Amino acid sequence: MRLKIIVPTHIWEFTLIIQNWNEGMRGMLGLQHSTHITTIFEQGEPPSGRNVRQKWTDLLSGEECYVHFLDNDNLISTEIIEWLRWGTGCRPPSIYMFDQIWYANGPQRLIAKPENCVPCKCDISQLIVHALFLKDMVWTDRYENDGDFIAELYRRYPEHFVFVNGVNAWYNALCPGKGKYNGEIKLIA
Repeated sequence: MRLKIIVPTHIWEFTLIIQNWNEGMRGMLGLQHSTHITTIFEQGEPPSGRNVRQKWTDLLSGEECYVHFLDNDNLISTEIIEWLRWGTGCRPPSIYMFDQIWYANGPQRLIAKPENCVPCKCDISQLIVHALFLKDMVWTDRYENDGDFIAELYRRYPEHFVFVNGVNAWYNALCPGKGKYNGEIKLIA
């Protein structure tokens, strides 16, 4: 499996943390060489680096890989990587939507289900999409552009969505004092 993680950023101190986390997961989870995780950082404009998300949506459209768009204050959860490792094996290309918790260890925030594929009821960290489904997708210029994007994907491809409950994405995992970041630069992987 190939996974490309796109991180529009304006908080550059987090890039080293995110990069080390993503690379460190290979060892933590015993991932084989068949699991490729590539993280791409690029300066993003408000809101949420829409320009970077659009650029990589266009560039990766149709590639044989999965894409995960992350906010610059977040990390991909180990639960998701572990699930992807076993859950995608024999499936055709799909769009995966996971539940979400606050931070990296907090209470439930969002549930993955069809009726939540609308702005303000979903978050980009919940979504991992095969690049085949990115063709002609457009990121809006609204703050809720992740919800707009997910809603449009669901409108176009409802039969390709796989809702994974009980496996949690993280929201604001790098929030000082609540997630995996305590206000100082440190390696966490």
